Amino acid sequence: MFNDDAYFRFGNLIGYRDSFTDTALTNEKLVTLLQQAMRSINLILVCFDDKDRLTYANSKAFEMFNVTSSEELEKEFLAWIDPYSQKLEYSNWCQAHESLEGERVYDIICQKLYTSEHKLRNSIYIIDDCIPSSKNKAGIRYRQMHDPLTGLLNREGFYHVVEEYRKLHKNDTEPHYLIITNIRDFKLVNQMMGDKVGDSILKTSGRIIRSLMYADDIYGRLYADKFAIFVSEKNFDKTMYRNMVALVRSQITSDKHSLRLQAGIYKMNSLSDDVNTMCDKAMIALKSIISEEPVAYTFYDPVMMEKAMMEKTVVTQFDKALKNGEFRIYLQPQMNQREELIGCEALVRWKKDDNTVIPPNAFIPVLEKSNLISRLDVYVWELAAIKLREWRHTEFRDLYISVNISPRDMEFMDVYEVITGLVTKYEIDPTKLHLEITETVIMRNPATVSDLIMRLKEAGFIVEIDDFGSGYSSLNMLKDIKADVVKIDMGFLRKSANEDRSRIILDSVIYMAKRLGMGTVTEGVETMKQLEVLSSMGCDVYQGYLFSKPLPVMDFEKKYCDIYKSVEII
Repeated sequence: MFNDDAYFRFGNLIGYRDSFTDTALTNEKLVTLLQQAMRSINLILVCFDDKDRLTYANSKAFEMFNVTSSEELEKEFLAWIDPYSQKLEYSNWCQAHESLEGERVYDIICQKLYTSEHKLRNSIYIIDDCIPSSKNKAGIRYRQMHDPLTGLLNREGFYHVVEEYRKLHKNDTEPHYLIITNIRDFKLVNQMMGDKVGDSILKTSGRIIRSLMYADDIYGRLYADKFAIFVSEKNFDKTMYRNMVALVRSQITSDKHSLRLQAGIYKMNSLSDDVNTMCDKAMIALKSIISEEPVAYTFYDPVMMEKAMMEKTVVTQFDKALKNGEFRIYLQPQMNQREELIGCEALVRWKKDDNTVIPPNAFIPVLEKSNLISRLDVYVWELAAIKLREWRHTEFRDLYISVNISPRDMEFMDVYEVITGLVTKYEIDPTKLHLEITETVIMRNPATVSDLIMRLKEAGFIVEIDDFGSGYSSLNMLKDIKADVVKIDMGFLRKSANEDRSRIILDSVIYMAKRLGMGTVTEGVETMKQLEVLSSMGCDVYQGYLFSKPLPVMDFEKKYCDIYKSVEII
């Protein structure tokens, strides 16, 4: 039977502090330790000089590698030892070795000795057979508990070691922290750069994490790009962890890829939570990060759990709600310079069976994160197409409906095929279905989106650039993206200390759009003063609460039926 207690007694990779894990090891302590090693029949001792030349090895070292000469031992040892750990001033880890007797796992300590001028003098390796009686079982257990790519604990190993730690320290009053790190959009790195680059990034991350941890920290790779760290408060330094994440990023960022790293942190004042709960809370904190900064971290807050539960409810109920028609389109009018109704934008609302209306900001971000937004978008597009077909023989036949294309849509469907398919299916005029594409969609893949826009325009659609001015490359984007309309972000109309500057920019955008042959729509119009200013600038279309909030379709038709002097809607 495998001896867990013996196995988990060794190594900072495993996470427990033993008699060798003193990072402030002095030369005097080292001399004492070496004397003990030389007298012991169980410890293996190997010494190298500053040129990586073997200077000493005891008999157990020769037995371990089954060699008889110093030259053979030097070659075999350097080929076996973890090259990254060799470079560290002090390191302690576990490593498997295959011998004639089978596979065994060894606990390794590497200590560097320096001259008074701080030049490397010697590298001392002290090696102990973790479980001498287990032989092949140790290797099997090692592989079960470790990630083969990074050499760190895997999910099973990390969970097991933390739970063992909890048993030994259940009465501790010292706070502890569980940290989970994440590389933002790591899947895109694998897709764009290939798995080899992705694996190299993960290995580098693992090596840096291992090199910066204390001997009694527990850490590992849970899955994909998720690394976990469990530390006591005495070892926790917020600045150090931020620097660690920044260091990882600096090592894996190049001209070809610039990555963002994030960390979710859960602080616990007792060890009452099991490791599953710890990881769940750290992951909730991680997922709450919306910052676009290169390095970002946040601490878990109970409010995050409430939000996570709400998000889970949204995802769980989505299929049923879609099937039961709980998602409705609301229409917000768009008016021309003469304040005449010329079209509207379709905005989605979730109206439950009890008539509770859930606003879009409560479910759309959740659906985007869960990759469900594309299904909702197609549903909204179809409702708009159906309504346009119904309006063909009514007073509303000249109105258009604008619908939104979200960033995720480009990833999960052929937008062109779906949109043109709806026009064919419902036999509607494509010029009546306006398509709003946000700057975010465009900037993610300008060439692909530019081609899509040209194909949609050729098919007769009116394409609008939505939220213009909210991104970072708006002007440069207009050079290559030949859309029909610029929809100006409402941020330009918000009150601020720089209203005069906003007005100048707004005036310039409208003037520029006209010179490019593009129409303009300004959303967020709430006052007559704003309308007058925009009219003087030459804006073509207006949308906002000055005219109407988004209305259920029936209310929209009733309200504007009077304007068209129509008694009923056919």
